Amino acid sequence: MTEKSSMEQHLDAAMYGTPKIKPDEQRHYLGTFRERVSLAMTIAEVVDHQNLAAFITEITDHPDYQVILNGHIAQSDLGPYLKVASQHNVKFTIRQDTIYGLADSDLGLVVAAETAINQSPIALAKKYPDEAAPTAQPTKKPGWLGHLLNH
Repeated sequence: MTEKSSMEQHLDAAMYGTPKIKPDEQRHYLGTFRERVSLAMTIAEVVDHQNLAAFITEITDHPDYQVILNGHIAQSDLGPYLKVASQHNVKFTIRQDTIYGLADSDLGLVVAAETAINQSPIALAKKYPDEAAPTAQPTKKPGWLGHLLNH
C-alpha cells in the first residue's frame, strides 16, 4: 500500500472527519481511552445508589479527574452523582451520543484523568469490593418435605 499524500489526507479529513484513534475503546469508555480511566461503573451499578459511597471515595481521592456520565441513564438516577460531583467541584460531562450503550452491562459512569494513568483495576466491583453493593442471594424456602422433617 502506498502512503497517501498530504493533499489526499487533507481531502479525506475534510470529507469524512478526522480519523479517531481506537474508536471502539473510546466508544466503550464514554469518549476517553482506557489508560486514562480511574473508575468505571456499569449502568446497573450507577442506577444502584448504594455504590455512591465508592464514587465519593474516588472523586475525593482524585479531585482533578473528570466524571463522564452516560446520558441514556434516567435523570433521577444520575442526579445524586451530579450533585456529589458539583459539591466536590469535579468537572463532569454527560455524553448522549447514540454510540454509547443502553444495556445494564454498558458503562454508565467513568472517572478519568486528562492524561494516561494506567490504573488497574478500574471496575467498581474489583476496585471497591467492600463498598460495592452486595448482590442479593435468593433465599431458598424449604419445601413441604423440609417442613415435615423439621417438625
